[in-house]
Amino acid sequence: MNTVPAGTYGTEQRPQKSGGFKRREIMMFQLKEKSREVTNMSEVKEQPLNRLWYPYIPSGKITVIHGAPDSGKTMFACQLMAAFTSQKNLEGMEEHPTGNVLYFSADDDLSDMVGPRLIESGADLSRILAVNDMLPFTLADESIEKLIEDFNIHVMIVDPIQEYLEYEVYGDEPELIYPILHKLEGIAKHTGCAMILIAYSDGLGSENGNIWKNEFAEKISSVLCLERADMETKESCLIHEKCLLAPEGEKKTVALFQNNKN
Repeated sequence: MNTVPAGTYGTEQRPQKSGGFKRREIMMFQLKEKSREVTNMSEVKEQPLNRLWYPYIPSGKITVIHGAPDSGKTMFACQLMAAFTSQKNLEGMEEHPTGNVLYFSADDDLSDMVGPRLIESGADLSRILAVNDMLPFTLADESIEKLIEDFNIHVMIVDPIQEYLEYEVYGDEPELIYPILHKLEGIAKHTGCAMILIAYSDGLGSENGNIWKNEFAEKISSVLCLERADMETKESCLIHEKCLLAPEGEKKTVALFQNNKN
């Protein structure tokens, strides 16, 4: 049998049942050598994990808060911003230094919706920088990391994340979202910023709600669900569905305000 050098076109002779030989063209591909980076674990420095609200919201990681319409997601986001900017702490939240918040808002007007809710929650407005557009996050977008570093952002909230994605997260190909989450995870780790993604869903145990803790399990460290008890109450329940780095926290009651519907 003829020997064909790797990476070239050549011929190969194979015996036929009749005893003769048949020549046929084949293509041989040269395999490129791949180098792998190896780390000796004795050289890895342990990095303590900081949490803004143990065990619900870790720093330098991605947290998803999802819920059905009228569950209070945006109002809760405003309460979180108040906690992070002026220490208007929620139940069970330990004392922590205040910091700056970057808030992406696609659905609500800043002047008549977001602003009044922040004031009602007791937030320090001077520490909150708002982005009120619907430009999608892409793999080539470097603006997010630049904003975080330029303005010393400690917490980034995206409300809702679906409006900032080029693909439908609840569609037939959720894997198209994975590279974007991978990029956001890298930015969070590099900057130490806590990333909180608000998402609409059909609520606890729903198929689209479960996507966040199943399809993207490696990229999202904490998944929370807001559930409205009924339309008359001004309270919602915060259920900790998943936590990669600690046991899930207990269910919390979140007090909402009169005009909250998101």
